[in-house]
Amino acid sequence: MQLHLHEPQSMHAPPASWCPDEDTRDHVLARRNVLAALWAGGLMGLSGAPLTAYAVEVHLADFEAPGDADVVDKITADLHRAGLPARPSEVRSRLNAFHREALTQTHATD
Repeated sequence: MQLHLHEPQSMHAPPASWCPDEDTRDHVLARRNVLAALWAGGLMGLSGAPLTAYAVEVHLADFEAPGDADVVDKITADLHRAGLPARPSEVRSRLNAFHREALTQTHATD
């Protein structure tokens, strides 16, 4: 019996395509999503474990579709369900601010 082991595709790619820049981008987006979730969750009165769980939900929502609309839609809908008025444009504005903050935090720690 012969085993065929395959290396992950990224190992065959040139170093530039799997360099830390992509990891940094993903880290910034993850941090941005957590910051947005902490903000929205705080508005909804969440704290402790429920707030942590909500942060995970928001971050996972970012994988539903390309772009930021999935995160904006989730947070907007969750705020509405909690009886809080929220426009997608306001949530997107906050998300953009959290993106800038995440960039600063990420570069300050790397």
